Amino acid sequence: MRITGEYFEPRSSRGQPAELEFSSGKLWLDPDPGGDGSKTVQVTITKVQGRNDIYFTSGRYFHAHDDLPAGLRRMAQSRLENAISWLTVFRPMRMLVLFLIIVTTLAGFRLAFASFTELTIATFPRDWETEIGSTAFERFDPLAFRHSQISRSYKDSLTDEGAKMAEAAGIKPAPDILFRKAKFMGANALAFPGGPVVLTDQLIFALTRQEVLAVIAHELAHIELRHSLHQVIKVAGVSTLALIVFGAEDIIIENLAAGVITTWYLGNSRDFEREADQRAIEILEASGHDPATLAKALKTLYEVICDQQQLSTEACEAQGSHHWLSTHPGFRERIIAAGGEIVASCCVLVTGASLFTSARLFWYSA
Repeated sequence: MRITGEYFEPRSSRGQPAELEFSSGKLWLDPDPGGDGSKTVQVTITKVQGRNDIYFTSGRYFHAHDDLPAGLRRMAQSRLENAISWLTVFRPMRMLVLFLIIVTTLAGFRLAFASFTELTIATFPRDWETEIGSTAFERFDPLAFRHSQISRSYKDSLTDEGAKMAEAAGIKPAPDILFRKAKFMGANALAFPGGPVVLTDQLIFALTRQEVLAVIAHELAHIELRHSLHQVIKVAGVSTLALIVFGAEDIIIENLAAGVITTWYLGNSRDFEREADQRAIEILEASGHDPATLAKALKTLYEVICDQQQLSTEACEAQGSHHWLSTHPGFRERIIAAGGEIVASCCVLVTGASLFTSARLFWYSA
């Protein structure tokens, strides 16, 4: 097969008529088609660009007048490039193959990423995690908190009991427990990566001592299970994958990917809250406290929020379950899981606002 076109010397923009002969998987260049063929040389392709342009190892370049034959284009491509080109031509069977490849790849990535996450967390020094948490708290403290008005004796009592719970649960070293008056988040508890645990005055005033200890157990569970670190690593990994797959040029695709990642992250957050609730029950039992106080604390918070927002019984019940944009499961679900009972005068959904890069919130009053 002979292919007519123009031939260019290296670094030259002046073309001259030439012909290529493609035969038996080999390519010959004749820069003098009207001659005796003495100038014909065998050439090796470095790449084929588009449907008409061929580049050779010598730096020379050939532009065909007509589309290059498919066999010649395949000769210049790797097996992977040929496979991709084969898949890009629409055929029902090829689409099925492409679908199976994508599904298999995603499943493999999910398994590999889960293993990578666990390995990273297992090898991530706890000292570094504690340093991250301390730095995050120092930045967050002046923005969100004021000095606590809780009495020194009561704070010492809670701190001492919290340390005992951490020791009974095998959490070493025991994270600091701090007290602050919240500027905007109301009754709340936060666990920064590796500590500290922060309790707001509004939470202390709303709950009994035993209920506050149940909240502390929940936050200790977040620290022990390293939930914040899990979220950071997982979100970073999935975001990187989305950037590789979708790129960063198309704002619509970018926003769609961000929405999917956010929804996935919120689902993870709810799972972590359920896990922390169950671990909190174990911590309470191990330290000699009544595990039922976790459900009591949740019910008390329900009633406080319903009262503060002046919600009717029907409104409370309607909002008693989480939705897909919640960072926390619904309080109704959490109370039942913790062994409590739902009463008609309770309950309101409180959508958690999770500061995944710095803290885990027990609940957040909107």
